[in-house]
Amino acid sequence: MNKKKTLSLLRTSINNIDYKIIKLLSSRESLSINILQNKIYNKLDIRDKNREIELFHNLHQLSQKNKVNPEFVQKIFKIIVNNSILIQKKYKKKIKKNPKKLFCAYLGPIGSYSSEVFNNFSKNNKNFFLPYAHTDFNSIIESLNNHRCHAALLPFENRISGIIPEVYEILKKQNEIYIIKEIYATIQHHLFTIKNCFFYNIKKVYSHIQPFKQCSIFLGKFPEWKKKYFNSTSEGMKKLSQENKKTVAVIGSSAGGSYYNLQKIAINISNINNNVTRFILISKKKQKIKKTIPVKTTILMTLYNTQENIIKIRKTFKKKKIKITKTVLEQKTADKLTTTYLLEITENIYSDIVQETLYTIKKYTKNIKILGCYPIGKKI
Repeated sequence: MNKKKTLSLLRTSINNIDYKIIKLLSSRESLSINILQNKIYNKLDIRDKNREIELFHNLHQLSQKNKVNPEFVQKIFKIIVNNSILIQKKYKKKIKKNPKKLFCAYLGPIGSYSSEVFNNFSKNNKNFFLPYAHTDFNSIIESLNNHRCHAALLPFENRISGIIPEVYEILKKQNEIYIIKEIYATIQHHLFTIKNCFFYNIKKVYSHIQPFKQCSIFLGKFPEWKKKYFNSTSEGMKKLSQENKKTVAVIGSSAGGSYYNLQKIAINISNINNNVTRFILISKKKQKIKKTIPVKTTILMTLYNTQENIIKIRKTFKKKKIKITKTVLEQKTADKLTTTYLLEITENIYSDIVQETLYTIKKYTKNIKILGCYPIGKKI
């Protein structure tokens, strides 16, 4: 191998490490918001001097153990800790400036993917929401319907496993619930255990149904492992940290693993490297969007079960020059006489052309339900 190629490979390795450092810093920032929420609930100050002394003492020992200059590590972590304090102060100010107390429901507890996405979304969003963690999707919708929260964050679609069935059913059955925003998040599934546990110890794996689907190739290598399903990945992590069993592993996020003090024994075990989940923010109120903003409209159409009808509908959209970006056919239905399609178009529902088109295709459908019109999220 020539010198230039060797240097290029080494630089690629450095780039990969830098990428992991930045991802870990992002997870750390997310957890610092969770910690602030806990401090506010327990009426504690943002800064904890004793915690900082303990942290830097542990970092000093860890630096020496790994033969890294302790002074260098101390300088880096002073910046990191000060950044966390700054984030917490900004977040606390937002809470004080939120007299309406707008809550956003999501699937918790702390350490779930939804929790991490909520923290990032809330940190960067002008319309600030307070966190409201729930144990399952049904309780989230109950809170929304009873006006205990203003909005709810739900995972809607994954690049590997497709549309999330439970969320699809919610959108299909619930009335007056609308998608108002979409958020794309890169999901990295890791395998965790308690400290000093190894692969040969594992007999059972905890997680939500989605990570089991999205990590099926990796799990296929260990057919003897039994699966136990939880309402969220963080619920499985929390259970393992409480049980402290060496025979159990759990699939979840880096942030969750850190929060529950678990050790990572396998990284990024998803079936594909670029595993992206599309989250949606839903509300009881529709939103009107300026004509200048690129939007997406999601529609549910129930048709009488003839292939001719969907062909006619597609032709009508094409004739009106409305682009259909997604078509999802419902796989299972109790009513064999009808078929339900989920369609997505890059047009504003309030535009004359869309209203005309919907009126035209009405004769081919049993029911048309508008799930929402919202700004197009940035693809990852």
